[in-house]
Amino acid sequence: MQKPTEPTSAQSEPLTTGRVLRSTYEIGTVLGKGGMGAVFLARHLRLPGKQVAIKVLHGAEALSEEVAVRFRREAEIASRLGHPNIVEVLDFDTLEDGTPFMVMEYLRGEGLSRRLRKQKQLPMEEVISITRQMGAALQAAHRAGVVHRDLKPGNVFLVPTEAGGVVGERVKLLDFGISKLVDARTVMTLDSVLMGTPQYMAPEQAMGHNSNVDARTDLFAFGCIVYEMIAGRPPYTGDNVAELIYQIVHLEPPPLLTLAPGTPPHVVAAISRAMAKKPEDRYPDVGAFILELTGSPLQTLAEVKPEQRSRPTTPTAPPPSVPRPPDREEHIPTVGMRPHAGRETSPPPSGPQTESLAAQPLAPARPKWPVAVAVGMAVIVAFAVAFFW
Repeated sequence: MQKPTEPTSAQSEPLTTGRVLRSTYEIGTVLGKGGMGAVFLARHLRLPGKQVAIKVLHGAEALSEEVAVRFRREAEIASRLGHPNIVEVLDFDTLEDGTPFMVMEYLRGEGLSRRLRKQKQLPMEEVISITRQMGAALQAAHRAGVVHRDLKPGNVFLVPTEAGGVVGERVKLLDFGISKLVDARTVMTLDSVLMGTPQYMAPEQAMGHNSNVDARTDLFAFGCIVYEMIAGRPPYTGDNVAELIYQIVHLEPPPLLTLAPGTPPHVVAAISRAMAKKPEDRYPDVGAFILELTGSPLQTLAEVKPEQRSRPTTPTAPPPSVPRPPDREEHIPTVGMRPHAGRETSPPPSGPQTESLAAQPLAPARPKWPVAVAVGMAVIVAFAVAFFW
């Protein structure tokens, strides 16, 4: 890889509205900024009406070879996976001064973290829908040899969809900035370095045993997220990172039935196994967890017979316990590019966003709580780029 250039005055200048990148993307408003860069709304000049989100590194961080490599790797992984439940990276390039930028789909909707702050406990039907779509994204990543390593509500984005008179919701998994390529010899993993968000870390990850991280590590974090959607609070809470790590490694979370008494026993059992302390005690893969939790397996297009592809399938799920409130139009940007991993105490960073909504496959219809299709303010969440490899 070409060695980063020396800093110049041009590199420190912020992008301004109206500037055109590579004769293609006209910079618009700032959607969010952090210590390592910024995310901009931009217009595609050759595709009228097409909006994209552009994430640009800046300052000294843009000149760090380690950060630049990880930034490119984040783009390559998301682009390589090409899954409808994973945010799409459209382009990767550099500014004239060598500063890298990433072009991502522009998503309208809200982050799961935002929804949980508003609603706390989600109806079981909604939990199942979100969980299955997250599971589909993770299954695709794991089959491609990619472990996410930073699953949390802030890295899950919810996009309202409408097609054929059916209202649904598309889940988008964000932020592959610290993901691990399981079989890649070129990816170095340092033990004793925390990589991820402590509140959702598996014990092996919390102890810094990063060489032991695999798909079952993601499964633990996945179980924590499902627990939180049902219970209305994360399974582990603490005043500092040390306290969180101690709880994750040594203590069990509050019983789910204490916080959500109506939770079906098979759901409680599935989440408990997903969050087992030892990786070998968890499910072997995400598909097994989804099957136990929802009663219906995940399927890829290759696994479905041609005569079945025109027949809709509905996952088996317990009936919703609480009607979904109709308000979905209040969106607050949760944009950030965190300089280091830490406990989520503010709207967490995540990933970029899409413009074409109806073209995506729909989540199961939710007749009891229709979602208002986003009109007006759109929320962008930028991929978080951590310092640690």
